[in-house]
Amino acid sequence: MIMNGVDLEKALHKTKAKDQAKNPDEVLRAFQEILKEDDQLDDHILQNIFSSDGQISHLEARNLEADKIFTLKQIKELCTNYRLRFLSTKYFKGEIPHEAVAKVKQLQKKEGQEIKDFKIVAPASLFNLEYKDKDPLLFIPLGNQRYYLVHKWGNDLHPLRKAVVFPFRSFKSLLASVALLAALVVCCVPSSVMMGPYDQSSLAIRVIFFFYLFIAFSGLTALYGFSRMKNFNSELWNSKYTD
Repeated sequence: MIMNGVDLEKALHKTKAKDQAKNPDEVLRAFQEILKEDDQLDDHILQNIFSSDGQISHLEARNLEADKIFTLKQIKELCTNYRLRFLSTKYFKGEIPHEAVAKVKQLQKKEGQEIKDFKIVAPASLFNLEYKDKDPLLFIPLGNQRYYLVHKWGNDLHPLRKAVVFPFRSFKSLLASVALLAALVVCCVPSSVMMGPYDQSSLAIRVIFFFYLFIAFSGLTALYGFSRMKNFNSELWNSKYTD
């Protein structure tokens, strides 16, 4: 008679089941201890995030997703377009979700080392005020002006935000916005208003009116706009100050 071999995995499961039946409280205590250690690790990761100075982390490239690595130039362009800040997480006043902590924990297991360095992209209000806004992006600095995106959370920014903050990108974009506004107003004025009874064309009058409005709108922008805007996006994107 041929005897079948012993399935060691099944035998191990039987031994485990017998042990759990004899000592159910001990199994529960062991499980609770694992959960406690996991919670302590989560708290430690959060502590590292909120105390980070945004220094360089030396991570293995094989453990990273290539499509989540971004250059400083790309991050600056994003911040400039949407009037956001890119700062060390120690300045961040919002909440870090559990999903972000879990991704950091997973990356630490792959790397076999603790990660202590983080930076974050978010609206200025999340750094300077107690208000909550949308769409923070958590990064790990990799060196050579490259950053690894760990997690993004929150709702999407309003689709019109990019257009609304366009005038504040730079001095050049502000002048372009003022010129565009003046041109739109000039185009909206009917020719019957522009032309006198003997005029054949309103073009010359429209050009003069355009420059008049451009100068007037520029003055109003300098008087009221700068007091509210404080500075351009291209200057504020990595500033830890309110101005």
